[in-house]
Amino acid sequence: MVHNNGTGAARPLSRRFFLTATGIGALTAGLAACGGTSTSGSSPSSPAPTSGGGGGFPLTMEGAEGKTVLTARPQRVVTVGFMRDLDEAVSLGVNPVATTPASNFDSGIPPWVEAKLGGAKIEQLEFEDKLPFEKIVALTPDLILATDSYTLADDFANLTALAPTLSYEKDVAEDTWQTRATRVGKALGKSDEAEKAVKAVTAKIEEAKTKNQAALAGKTFTFSLLNGEGAIATVILPTDASAQLLAHLGLKLSDKVTKLPQAGPAGRAVVATENTDLLDADIVMFSFRNAEERAKVEGDRLFQNLPAVKRGAYVALEVETALSMAFPSTLSIPYALDKIVPLLVQAAGKA
Repeated sequence: MVHNNGTGAARPLSRRFFLTATGIGALTAGLAACGGTSTSGSSPSSPAPTSGGGGGFPLTMEGAEGKTVLTARPQRVVTVGFMRDLDEAVSLGVNPVATTPASNFDSGIPPWVEAKLGGAKIEQLEFEDKLPFEKIVALTPDLILATDSYTLADDFANLTALAPTLSYEKDVAEDTWQTRATRVGKALGKSDEAEKAVKAVTAKIEEAKTKNQAALAGKTFTFSLLNGEGAIATVILPTDASAQLLAHLGLKLSDKVTKLPQAGPAGRAVVATENTDLLDADIVMFSFRNAEERAKVEGDRLFQNLPAVKRGAYVALEVETALSMAFPSTLSIPYALDKIVPLLVQAAGKA
């Protein structure tokens, strides 16, 4: 099964740094600690059905930041996590009354969530430095989902004073996507549906692996990006969420990078330009936030001379596709598989 990054790095920044080595930076600006996007029209939560789903209310759930006590099935849900609280609620058919915006996306909503919403709108809570507690209380929520919040250690007391708040189980950087889906499902009274969603996504991963085993099995890869200073930062830990998804498809993180010393955020190493050759593998992957970054990397002579790049075994990913791997959920993983697997198979054919 695919797991989140289990690096055990100091909380709360380890996972938020997937696509930037110096903090929130250009990619994740507007998320947990800084500004939001435009507000969409609001709509009430779609409540969980009263039959099936393993209700079990009243309910008390333990979490790393504190308990969540629910006297009845939630009807008005607000999500304040990075992306995955919203993912899992919508996956289970519960549209929150409001959510903090995902500013990596123009609409404020990840495309895999938009597809599931089918045109329905969710109010987005604009904020700059701190969560908009006044706006949240005005919505009268009966559950706040915060399993994907990187500032929950600071915010839990304030949030739980407004409404029961669901924390991550162990750590935002350690809980697996299966754990998050299961916790959210239980809090919403939809445990059965959550279990089915986890099984369905696991089956989809296994199906993709089996179908493409001949092309992908045993192929090595590297996966890199440019950090906030414009330097190359590459994944070095097999426990990274993206690396785990790729491993479950049969790929293997290159030994050239797993031996590098960690620098900057957990699970990454900064590679000096003169050492670009360390990125070479059967398949070279690179994620870009914009066209300027891509032009910079692809225009570099040392990058152009990588054997994998020369033979066409190079996969360039847009940021939304990279995020669907980096922050896995029952909605984002199928999106990632649909977008990435064909590119990997094509590149593997030139390995």
